[in-house]
Amino acid sequence: MTRLLGPVDTAIDLARAAPGLPEQALADALAQVAPQLAAHARTPGYHPYGLPELRAAVAERFTRRGLATLPEQILVTSGAQHALSLVLGLLGRPGDRVMVENPSYANALDAMRRARLRTVSVPVTDTGWDVEIVESTLRQTVPQLGYLIPDFHNPTGCLMPDDERARILRAAQRSGTWLIVDETLAELALDVPPPLPFASHGASGQVITVGSMSKTHWGGLRIGWLRAPAKLVTELAGQRVATDMGGSVIDQLLALELLERAGDLLPARLEQARVQRAALADALAEHIPQWTWRSPPGGLSLWVDLGEPIGSAFAEKALDHGVRIESGAYFATDPGLFEQRLRIPFTTSPDTLHEAVQRMAAALAQGLSPSSVDRRPHWVA
Repeated sequence: MTRLLGPVDTAIDLARAAPGLPEQALADALAQVAPQLAAHARTPGYHPYGLPELRAAVAERFTRRGLATLPEQILVTSGAQHALSLVLGLLGRPGDRVMVENPSYANALDAMRRARLRTVSVPVTDTGWDVEIVESTLRQTVPQLGYLIPDFHNPTGCLMPDDERARILRAAQRSGTWLIVDETLAELALDVPPPLPFASHGASGQVITVGSMSKTHWGGLRIGWLRAPAKLVTELAGQRVATDMGGSVIDQLLALELLERAGDLLPARLEQARVQRAALADALAEHIPQWTWRSPPGGLSLWVDLGEPIGSAFAEKALDHGVRIESGAYFATDPGLFEQRLRIPFTTSPDTLHEAVQRMAAALAQGLSPSSVDRRPHWVA
């Protein structure tokens, strides 16, 4: 078969679950915002809270999804990771406990380690959350913070049921825990209706909801946001000034234009994701049938069971065959876990996914040692 991406040392990047933005959509949006940018160029351009019109648009999106929100409750950030870092910096102190899912988003775990927080983990399996464990963890450890990804969980793809969300909200309220709810994947509902905002299921006084355009549109915009009580938003904006003064005006204008076009752009993005998910599943079934997975109802990746603890060794070998991918261990709260897993995004074209799986099958055929050490630098999205 003819190689689709050139020589074997041309790495296909499966480490980042992040789609690109259609060129025409970007070009159209740029054309629309150019006059607005000219007007903004006559101002100082600093907006620590975010452009007022973008804050209003994000608040309106929350309201339409079932959670009444005012612009004063929104802080626009340079991506969801920035929002999380601001919250950890303001509400967490070194040594504080933070409840996290295991596995969880690797960059969020790294932010918590850098903030010197003590993670207390609760499991997420192929079938979802054990809410009784979550409730007992909140009751017994009384963490200062909790970080959850209830919508098409990264990396497992699970979707938390509504009744479980309500129970966790009540338990967090009793323990006085601030919940940070990552909804960056919430709109990527492929087989089910889009979920309601987590905070709409009960008292939301200590819930901070984090969102982003990186997964639905393009990570290159670096536009995210958080929804929180207005007083906390003011405090977080003060914290933000000490780091970057405010976000890029042109990125925010582009984000506003793209959000206004979401009704046209998002359905096409969802259909594209369905096609790519099917292509990845078909390629795995054809070339590596011994691996297993559950098709997620949404999100951007498969959480694949390799059947043996070779994840890090395989990732090292796969790079030699031109595929950059991360072992499931990278998403673990503690070393040594999830070595039998890989997170495989379906964010590239079907042909590229098929090529990637062929390369991974070739790497697997060469044989692996479970004791191999993965010394590659890591960065996922």
